Amino acid sequence: MDIEQIKADIYALYEECLEATEPFHRKLDLFLVPQTVIEAVLNATGIDLTDHWVCIDNYGIQHTLEHHGNPITEAKRGQIAVEKEDFVRFLDVFLEPDVIKLAGETKRTHLPLLQFEKVIQHQRIVVKEVRTVTSTKKKKVSRIVFHTLYKIKKSDK
Repeated sequence: MDIEQIKADIYALYEECLEATEPFHRKLDLFLVPQTVIEAVLNATGIDLTDHWVCIDNYGIQHTLEHHGNPITEAKRGQIAVEKEDFVRFLDVFLEPDVIKLAGETKRTHLPLLQFEKVIQHQRIVVKEVRTVTSTKKKKVSRIVFHTLYKIKKSDK
């Protein structure tokens, strides 16, 4: 896993999201879920991520920026606006989370949502979503896809 290349690819996708004037869909399959994360998720939720790819796509980035990128709106919620670096920071949250839990399911497709949380620099960062392929047609692969990210000011409690 070339972490510097992965970061460069995520930043390039982020920039493409900001510059795009036409709808598009681009996904980056970053790496297979490591065994340590597979075991942690299985123990915490009962969901098996064996042979799943960690993926980020423009929909997740655009959703996050739209819903969690405005400093004024986020401050009213007790949250901190998401910034460019957070889309790379999500890897730290995913690979070494403080908390893993089931957080319901997606609205449209009813797929399980996993919530990964980690405190970084007095901020609690949260990321979610799992898509497991049950069909082997068209060489589809199972993915855990970046769904959204938000940052909450860490309380001193």
